[in-house]
Amino acid sequence: MVLNGISFSAKEIEEIELLKELCEGMTVDGDEIVCFKVLSDLLNNRVRFEDFPQEVLQTTQLQVNDYVHFWSDVDWFDSRLAESVAMKFNRVLGN
Repeated sequence: MVLNGISFSAKEIEEIELLKELCEGMTVDGDEIVCFKVLSDLLNNRVRFEDFPQEVLQTTQLQVNDYVHFWSDVDWFDSRLAESVAMKFNRVLGN
């Protein structure tokens, strides 16, 4: 799938879908984890990129980056796929 000219592989999309299900209804410090739902909606064309408020896109970016940062410090977890998704989403946002 392609989002704003950036291609996401089938494995990356599968990872996003799995994490969306795992994080459904989850909160951290009272804030709902929405990043994987937003990415899923964007990649599956359920919501257009332009229709998301900038605030939601920024929250998504922060949450994905926090996820990567957390798991990259865990020795037994391979975070390369999540790092790739985060890097691509940052490029989609122009960062």
